[in-house]
Amino acid sequence: MVTKFCDINPSKIEKARGGEGFAECFAYNALYNKSGCIKAFNLMELEAGSSVGVHSHVHDFEIYIIVEGSGLYFDNGKEVEVSKGDMMLCDKGESHGLKAVNEKIRFIAAIIE
Repeated sequence: MVTKFCDINPSKIEKARGGEGFAECFAYNALYNKSGCIKAFNLMELEAGSSVGVHSHVHDFEIYIIVEGSGLYFDNGKEVEVSKGDMMLCDKGESHGLKAVNEKIRFIAAIIE
């Protein structure tokens, strides 16, 4: 199976998870109904100044991988600068968020049970 990027209809999310500005979400929906534990698998874009607000994961965990740009990752109360190629893991019971500070940031977000 192949999902062509040009066939994905992106959605704009205002104040994603209580953040600022807008997030553009390209959802790879073909993964959602397969056997396994993937709850979401998305390519996300944040313009400079936009963010995914700090939120907790209670019953699942989330992985972010930066594919373009740089920003600030909020890791359980700590701010960490992140850039292309960095991977961030928010485990069950932890909290995180991400902000595009001076430039657009593009990242993969996967939520797994």
